[in-house]
Amino acid sequence: METCYIFGAGDFTPCTIDLTSKDLVIAADGGYDYLIRLGLRADVVLGDFDSVTSPDLWDDAICEKLTYPPEKDDTDMMLAIKLGLSRGYREFAIYGGLGGRLDHTIANIQSLTYLAGEGAAGILYGDSYALTVIKDSSFTVPKDATGMVSVFSLSDSSENVSIKGLKYEVDGVTLTNAFPLGVSNETTAKKGIISVGSGTLLILWHP
Repeated sequence: METCYIFGAGDFTPCTIDLTSKDLVIAADGGYDYLIRLGLRADVVLGDFDSVTSPDLWDDAICEKLTYPPEKDDTDMMLAIKLGLSRGYREFAIYGGLGGRLDHTIANIQSLTYLAGEGAAGILYGDSYALTVIKDSSFTVPKDATGMVSVFSLSDSSENVSIKGLKYEVDGVTLTNAFPLGVSNETTAKKGIISVGSGTLLILWHP
């Protein structure tokens, strides 16, 4: 499936990414430094460029640069997400969006919520864990997930939540954003499926 890869300026996580010609790679400001460390190309570099340290390595022949003013409503990560959506992408893999400043991490989690509201799917990858957000839908825990899986309600109330194939299974329960009932579940040999009938869930697991 065609994927929009977005790289931010958060904590660096060494990884191997197999890109195809149909994928879109966006560096959000200092995320370009992240790409340089991975040895990957960028299709688009965007932002107000207050954190990138390698502008001398930009290649005008292959890299589209979009410059925005420092004072704006959208974060650089949100600008990248909106660009990916505008170009038809519905699957997003986001690196460099965790760690560093806590407010940026929270903003990036909210950006996942924005994607879910647009009917798209996004995953934030960190050094030892990954996050996604679903709204009125379901999520299959990746096969490479090991150990802990946690589920949190981001909406005031998430109704008809079901968790199947994990150590602790539930069916049709309600989760709220005022009590962490879904923390510290565990993977099993079964396929893990998490669904919510009405509401928004944050799901965290260890790849």
